[in-house]
Amino acid sequence: MTQKADYEVLEAKIRRLEKGALRKEKEIGEWKHRWEEKNRELESYNRELLALKELYRERARELRAVMEKLEEVSITDDLTQIYNHRYLISRLHYEFERAKRYGLFMSLIMLDIDHFKVYNDNNGHLAGDDALKEVAGLIHGATRETDIVGRYGGEEFAIILLHADLAQMEEVAERIRRTIEETPFPNEDLQPTGKLTVSMGGSCFSDGMETMEDLIRSADEALYRAKRNGRNQIAIEGGFPEKSTHLHI
Repeated sequence: MTQKADYEVLEAKIRRLEKGALRKEKEIGEWKHRWEEKNRELESYNRELLALKELYRERARELRAVMEKLEEVSITDDLTQIYNHRYLISRLHYEFERAKRYGLFMSLIMLDIDHFKVYNDNNGHLAGDDALKEVAGLIHGATRETDIVGRYGGEEFAIILLHADLAQMEEVAERIRRTIEETPFPNEDLQPTGKLTVSMGGSCFSDGMETMEDLIRSADEALYRAKRNGRNQIAIEGGFPEKSTHLHI
């Protein structure tokens, strides 16, 4: 009886252990199922997160492009598509102060289309606008990559020449003058000189100049002298002997 009782007790323990093992196996299965569900949720979350990151990068690229376009529009002259007066003055101020601080070469050319009112009166304002756009393109094409070309106002343009001494300024100015003189414009034979031409005044930064306005004033005075002396020429002043010239280079 004792052996039988012991055997029954042992069988009961085994059954309890088997039941316990089954419960644990079931619990493990349930936990495994839950883990797989959570893992699938995590993978889905990661995919969604990657998609959102890519969407954010795409929107950021679009925003940068819009901001760059707005910046370009804000500094560009609507008609000629070169720099506008506001940017030109801002950049001139920066470059002037930098030249003054570090003793760098810099020059400024002021350019005015000769008898532009006559051209407008003979051909109309639309043709005048086309001439302004053409002149702006010719100036831009005749300058160096480092030069800053802008529309100062009306038929007047300005060119900031960085690291340019007198000789380099004269070379660029003559290239511009000759290019425009040799370019045909509609009905230019009606101009007082038979051609559409430009006059230019140039000035180099010098130690006596305290402000950006001194450089502009100097270049302006040279421009007025070029026009008084017959137009279609370059006049230089500002720290150098005054002269008006057609250069041959």
